[in-house]
Amino acid sequence: MEKKIVVSKRFQKNALRVYDYLLKEHSAKTAFAFLDKLQQRVELIIQYPEIGKPSQKKVNVRSVTLQPYNRIYYRNKNNAIELLCLFDMRKKKLPY
Repeated sequence: MEKKIVVSKRFQKNALRVYDYLLKEHSAKTAFAFLDKLQQRVELIIQYPEIGKPSQKKVNVRSVTLQPYNRIYYRNKNNAIELLCLFDMRKKKLPY
């Protein structure tokens, strides 16, 4: 059975912020490469929900690295993968 994807507003906002930054400061090619890599990671999470590293702060929350400085936090809940946050690892306080 295919898992449903639920995307939080926080995740959407952060992904859009990274995309806009890459588009303005680098190039359209770099921004689209970011989106492609994001899609690949989400597909990997769907296929292997337990692949992520468990959170030390929250139960049932896992994370995978998107780029050296971006991490995807998600929750495998019933028949859905809930994308919680795209987090910039250069910030000091982890959200989950």
